[in-house]
Amino acid sequence: KQWYQRRVRAFSDEQLQRIQSSLSMPPKWTTLRVNHLQSSVVDVISQLKELTENRYSIREHPRISDVVTVAGNKSDLSHHDSPDRVIIDQKCGKAVLRGADVFSPGIKGLPHLPTGAKVAVHVDMACKCKRGEKKYEGQTVHIADGVLRLNRFDIFKKHITSGVAVQITKRRIDLPSLNGVLENLIFLQNLPSIVTSHVLAPRSGDVVLDMCSAPGGKTTHIAQLMGDSGTVIALEKVSNKVEKLRSNIAKQNLTCITVFKCDSTKAFREESVSRSLQPPFGREVFDRILLDPPCSAMGQRPQLVNTLTFSEVSSYPSYQWCFVADAVKMLKPGGVLVYSTCTLPKQENELIVAKVLESFPEMKLVPAVPLVGRPGIPGAGLSEEQARMVQRFVPGDGVDPDLDTIGFFIAKFMKCDQ
Repeated sequence: KQWYQRRVRAFSDEQLQRIQSSLSMPPKWTTLRVNHLQSSVVDVISQLKELTENRYSIREHPRISDVVTVAGNKSDLSHHDSPDRVIIDQKCGKAVLRGADVFSPGIKGLPHLPTGAKVAVHVDMACKCKRGEKKYEGQTVHIADGVLRLNRFDIFKKHITSGVAVQITKRRIDLPSLNGVLENLIFLQNLPSIVTSHVLAPRSGDVVLDMCSAPGGKTTHIAQLMGDSGTVIALEKVSNKVEKLRSNIAKQNLTCITVFKCDSTKAFREESVSRSLQPPFGREVFDRILLDPPCSAMGQRPQLVNTLTFSEVSSYPSYQWCFVADAVKMLKPGGVLVYSTCTLPKQENELIVAKVLESFPEMKLVPAVPLVGRPGIPGAGLSEEQARMVQRFVPGDGVDPDLDTIGFFIAKFMKCDQ
């Protein structure tokens, strides 16, 4: 709690307690963005209800027209279906809490059990379980029950890495597993991330830059909002993320996106006079720029453990500024820059916005419409009027069930003629 207080001083103790409690669980709603170039919300809802056998409440989001929401059902895990435990890593645990089954790469410990055995799925909280352990006595959290589909020999001797290892039958919140479902028609995406592309409001024919684009949720959404007409440049510096990005673009059947393996902190070159749409770029090339830079991710859910140190979290604002400063230079006069993060500290959000306004007089803060989240924090470098122009999504909102989301921040700027 003290660690969070040092970075998120803008929240009261009561708010902070709600935030921390909410971060340990996934949002109550799974949000799906519909590819309106391939289908409609009505058709997708109909198909999802059939695929899930009407077990869940599935509806159109009341404020964002291309979003479908799937409500989770609460489950009781107080009574173990089995004393036999499967130990999984934290990454796998997050996926299970959001509706996935367990795949063999996520399993760390497993006793000798036959396939078909009932098991309790536990997350290794201390990250000390060695792969292949039969009986682990360290700290764990019980998050689900399931049926074993791959045994010890399959996982640790035959090294089978594909296919379901534990089929989940019950979890803390019962959410459908939608990975691989209607891949060309929907994209699993958090609500604030979807709102961000609507705030950017790209137009058909625009030249748009997505500076940190993997895994491609916002990138593909931008292209769809443009009617797949215009140019979207997507940058990503990590090779495996580039491949994932290209795969997601192909699944959505989009043609206006060009992907470059590129570190966005090196995407701008001052001496470049070329208007070529490949990095490094010169000044005033893009009509719209989306910047969702690396951040401390303190708003992501579910978070079973946060291992970041205070020093690591404190290093992000200066790194983010490297992206921001170049984005302003690459933006055309009259262009739009949208800045977003999936974190909570004002140092990575409102204070970055305030620094943009102070450092670049040509940049004007404008309302980040559609305003779905809450206002920003007044006094954190912004006036009350400016705080109402940005939006925050805070876990544990407690007022609007449609805002039970990850933590997120969105700001929108317009570049005026100097």
